[in-house]
Amino acid sequence: MRRLINVILLLSIAISLHGQSTVNDYLKIAAEHNPSLKAKFSLYLAALEKVNQQGVLPDPTVSFGYFISPVETRVGPQRFRLSVAQMFPWMGTLKAKEKVVASMAKVRFEEFEEARNELFLQVKTKWLALYELQEEVQIMEANLKILKSYEPVTKTKYEANLVSLADLVRVQISIDRAKTDLDLLRLKEKPLLDDFNTMLNRDRQSEVVLTETLTFINADYDTDSVLSNQPKLKGIRSSLEALEQESVIAELNRKPNIGVGLDYGFIGRREGVNISDNGKDILMPMISLSLPIFGKKNRSIKKEVALRTESKGFELAAMENQLKNSWTNIEYQMESAQQAMDLYTAEMKKTELLLSVLISEYSNNNRDFETLLETQQRQLQLELAYVQASVNYQEAMFKKDYLTGYTLNEIQNEIK
Repeated sequence: MRRLINVILLLSIAISLHGQSTVNDYLKIAAEHNPSLKAKFSLYLAALEKVNQQGVLPDPTVSFGYFISPVETRVGPQRFRLSVAQMFPWMGTLKAKEKVVASMAKVRFEEFEEARNELFLQVKTKWLALYELQEEVQIMEANLKILKSYEPVTKTKYEANLVSLADLVRVQISIDRAKTDLDLLRLKEKPLLDDFNTMLNRDRQSEVVLTETLTFINADYDTDSVLSNQPKLKGIRSSLEALEQESVIAELNRKPNIGVGLDYGFIGRREGVNISDNGKDILMPMISLSLPIFGKKNRSIKKEVALRTESKGFELAAMENQLKNSWTNIEYQMESAQQAMDLYTAEMKKTELLLSVLISEYSNNNRDFETLLETQQRQLQLELAYVQASVNYQEAMFKKDYLTGYTLNEIQNEIK
């Protein structure tokens, strides 16, 4: 049992983040400290204990009877009676019951696995939001720095009557707008950090370290991985296994239970007579059978199990369809994000070239400053859009990990 629990705990921190060690650390913290996940794991352990409660015989019965008025027998008065009896279910009944609760324990484990995967997806998604915010702040800061570099040049040209006041006002408006946008962006950090640390069940002021870049590694798995490894599907299949055993139990309930026992009667001696076996106690072995002659209840149970099995079959088919659709949507999200990144990369290179040309022209002939600012703004939008597309791609990868229940081979190897 201890080794089993250790294996489960190791599996609970197995994750799919492709070399991003800081996120690995945060997921480990979440796996160890998140109260909702710990609650699911405790339910699983409780279900395991139920397995130990099955497969055992019912408690024997002991009865004692005292004769207020002793019953006279040939060898003397009967004073009291002591009986011990043990019932034995029909062969296979206890094993079937054990299989039912074992399958239900598997259902609880898959619920724990699903809760773990959902928690990891939430942590990774929130981490990704923090990463996106960090990248956007850096881009906005760089943009503000560039705009501020335009101001002294424009001011000098204006004082020399080389440009109009409109150019100076435009750059000052752009700087003020960039400052405001940057301040508003920074306000988003605190609620994101609070949510992130809350999922880890730690102090909300705790520092969160973010990696500098995203690494796009598309693991080799497909819809078959979803249908074979997704905890929701595995939980439904375990429920079907339990229902199959319940049907076996319903059939076995038509068989009689067998009871064996022993009766002991204390006999007092008869006074004034000389007979053989005077005062000899009674020892009587017994056997009993239950008679399952009322089959209405059992037939109803079998019908109930059949209907529940049918319902679970429909549920399994519906879940498989839902997961296939989710997988298709994720594939679309990844493909569209990749195309967007390619487009933004190409456009940013051209816009950067255009900016260098406009800056050179403005330095030489003091024209097209408005176009220069518009192009600078377009470059900013492209950089922000690229970050958003890369985040969308990474989020889709995280969703794939969630759907497949993907785990790190390194963790599995440690268990072996």
